Amino acid sequence: MTQAKRTYPVVDLHCDMTHYLATVDNASPDNTQQVGCATPFLKEGKVALQVMAISSVEETPDLSVSNAQIAWYGKLLADYSDSFTTFGDPQEIDRISQSGKTAIVPAIENASSFCGADDSLEDAFMFLDRLIADIGRPLYISLTHHRENRFGGGNTTDVGLKDDGRTLLQYLNGKKIAVDLSHTSDDLAHDIIDHIDSAGLRIPIIASHSNFRSVHDHRRNLPDELAKEIMSRQGLIGINFVRAFMHPSDPAYLMKHIEYGLSLGGEKAIALGADFFYTDDHPDQSRRPFYFPEHENAGKYVDILHDLTGRFGESTANNIANQNALRFMKRLG
Repeated sequence: MTQAKRTYPVVDLHCDMTHYLATVDNASPDNTQQVGCATPFLKEGKVALQVMAISSVEETPDLSVSNAQIAWYGKLLADYSDSFTTFGDPQEIDRISQSGKTAIVPAIENASSFCGADDSLEDAFMFLDRLIADIGRPLYISLTHHRENRFGGGNTTDVGLKDDGRTLLQYLNGKKIAVDLSHTSDDLAHDIIDHIDSAGLRIPIIASHSNFRSVHDHRRNLPDELAKEIMSRQGLIGINFVRAFMHPSDPAYLMKHIEYGLSLGGEKAIALGADFFYTDDHPDQSRRPFYFPEHENAGKYVDILHDLTGRFGESTANNIANQNALRFMKRLG
């Protein structure tokens, strides 16, 4: 008789569901043909907590897109309450999982989502305060996306922290919102850490959806010194399922990234950040398929964690599935 697969409640640190809903005509959170974090996949994969990023991929954004994403976040809770619920106590994760629903928490990917090149920082911080009042405190904020903006340099650049970035960090001091290093340049990541320390700021750091550059050499992946810095500060590193950041041809590299992160001392830091997003309109279609079939949607989590259990044991698999993220959120308060 085949033994039943051990299942775990899953915490996923990053998806772009709200951006998809806000920007694609006739988009639906239930559409399994368009997005890997569609509700049937979340249920199938036992995703008990999904972080929903309010995101901007442009450095001169239309803030109406951010407002539309915020509206969709509220709509998910109001109109799709059979699938989504709010998140409060990390100790409730098993109850949420057993309910068949997915709790959601907001995050902000790219500070340009709330502050364009010509906007005042005062207005930007008022926007953030309203966002927190409307949908709750973001788990994290990243300063940039791929390119350079008024706050610093994205992962395709060598630009560091700018004055507006320092002001934003000052705003975040003590607000229990982490800074996400997944889309920073190496220079920006080091500058953020140095400024947090030199200014005595109370800001946690994470990489919500990043892999390891020593395993696959891509600028979106973390060099060892930054990975170790996040681990030493009790942060999180969410393993990314996008093929370009994992390996161009070998799906086994998902486990290689996890194994490498564990070898660096990441037993209490490695988490999941699959980075499911709408790919049909992506400008670089040479990247198709964006995911290996083994990792192409959230429904694959049961098999992935079954593999993790066989390789590393139940305790490590459970840490990666949910416990590391939940401990971080409990410390954040």
